[in-house]
Amino acid sequence: MNSLLRKVQIPPGCRVSAASVCGVLAVAHACAMAQPVAPPSSEPPAAVAPPSADDAARKANLMAGERWRRAMFEFDQWLARQPVYTPAQVRKIRADLATRIETMSSFELEYLLDTLEGKLAVLESPAAEEARDWLGRYLSVMADRKRQEVLGEVPNVLDMSASELEAAVRRVEAKRTAVEQQHRRSLETRDTTAALVEATRQQQEARAAVAASRPAPEIYSPYRGTSGSDPPFAGSYESPAVVGASPWGSYLQIPMTAF
Repeated sequence: MNSLLRKVQIPPGCRVSAASVCGVLAVAHACAMAQPVAPPSSEPPAAVAPPSADDAARKANLMAGERWRRAMFEFDQWLARQPVYTPAQVRKIRADLATRIETMSSFELEYLLDTLEGKLAVLESPAAEEARDWLGRYLSVMADRKRQEVLGEVPNVLDMSASELEAAVRRVEAKRTAVEQQHRRSLETRDTTAALVEATRQQQEARAAVAASRPAPEIYSPYRGTSGSDPPFAGSYESPAVVGASPWGSYLQIPMTAF
């Protein structure tokens, strides 16, 4: 349709109405729609051309270089020390990395090397090393199910950027601070409870010692005229009362000496 419009020549100074323009566009559109459309090709798309010999040689030189061998060694050592990924996940990460390397061009491999060195700079920093050691101790006392709940869905380290790794390290540090604060509060509560229990025990022992040091109370009867430790009638096993009968009737007699 554009080619048809280019063929339409408008003389200079000639005024063209909007209706005329719309008519020209309609005719051009009809002509374009009337053109036959080529059927889709049944042939498969052309395969991606293999890397050139120069690119393959450059890739081989990169993989034989000191930078690449050092980065691969440090990454493998980190995978062996880290406490986050399970052995099965570590095997998958290594296999995934090998697959990516095999299909990369030399320039893609160089970009991977640059990004991997940036990640290792974060993972091997003192803050990350400290966070890794603490996280390992924290997870070692957990059951597998609880450990999975704490970690959640951990992304592949190969797919994370250096900034994302730094954010992960900061989250571990925040978790460590919260756990340590909770532990300190638990210790303070335990010490306070133990101190209260000990103070109560000492008070009970002190009261028992004071009670044991006091003499036994002396019992005094105003009817016997003497003091002693035995209560009245302590040595009597029979009632002092005497019941009798007389010409005048029955009577009850309690001798005064019984008191």
